[in-house]
Amino acid sequence: MNGRERVNAALNFEKPDRVPVYPLIHFASARVIGMKVKDFAANGKKMAKALIAAYREYGYDGVHPGVDVSIEGEAVGSKLRQPEDATAFLIDPVLKNPDDLDKLKVPDPLKDGRMPVVVEATKICSKEIGREAFISAWVMGPLNCASQMRGVEQLMLDTADRPEFVNRLLRFCVEVITEYGSALIDSGATMVNMGEALCSPNFISPKMYREMIVPHQKQLVKNLMKHGAEYTLLHICGDIHPIMEDAITTGAKLIDIDWQVDIKRMIKQIDRKIAARGNLNPAGNLLLGTPDDVMKEAEKIIKDAKGWEGLILGSGCDVARDTPPDNLKALVRASMEYS
Repeated sequence: MNGRERVNAALNFEKPDRVPVYPLIHFASARVIGMKVKDFAANGKKMAKALIAAYREYGYDGVHPGVDVSIEGEAVGSKLRQPEDATAFLIDPVLKNPDDLDKLKVPDPLKDGRMPVVVEATKICSKEIGREAFISAWVMGPLNCASQMRGVEQLMLDTADRPEFVNRLLRFCVEVITEYGSALIDSGATMVNMGEALCSPNFISPKMYREMIVPHQKQLVKNLMKHGAEYTLLHICGDIHPIMEDAITTGAKLIDIDWQVDIKRMIKQIDRKIAARGNLNPAGNLLLGTPDDVMKEAEKIIKDAKGWEGLILGSGCDVARDTPPDNLKALVRASMEYS
């Protein structure tokens, strides 16, 4: 099997030749060719070059066109700061007054902000390696998207003080992400990944997630699938056992599981309703350990999921920029040895 076939098999609970390996990796790809984060994030051709080089160097099964959590917010009008060799971050949210929500316009993914950068990278990756590798591009989910227009702290206050405004903002975010995700699908993405770190039980309550956020995630998944996405992924950081059943109802086909999630317990919770990817600690053995440490952690994950075909081996969250190359290669080696 090639990488695309291997990931497809796991997503459909068919037995692959070995456990697919598909770490959540963006900026660490740039290290393979000595590229700065700023260059990776600002140029579609350079992004694609880094992603393809890392895919070939490390031997995992797919690539992730995408940049940072602020891409939708920036395209709408928020201001960012982009360091030379680190992730961009929000410095001036566009939506300072709730009354200004109706003035915001859905951006054009082919023209506005850095959306065209990721669209171009997706198109190049699909053309060059799409027959052999799985291509899944990143968008932010509704809550993350809203936080980059309003600011994280203010948005959290709004959930208590202005819940109707938050719902209107989330609906607008679904429109924005639908347009952007549709452009990524048109460019060759087989799967659209929704980053929703703020939905973690470490951040908001399961009740708030269930009642305020899930309906918008469902609508977004429905929109993307209607446009032609073969699959969607939901990424929520931390221990998501308290919201696992709610996350399944979104309709996503794959869920990321962070290192705090117990594999055996997870399998009992989700059965074969959704596939799962993870869950090595990206700030633990992957970044700071040895290849042997990575092999041992990966072996435990594979053994804990034995007999459950929906596992994709990867990092619980984004692979750190300076993760040692030999540790990433060890992930693939572990799949070959222990599957």
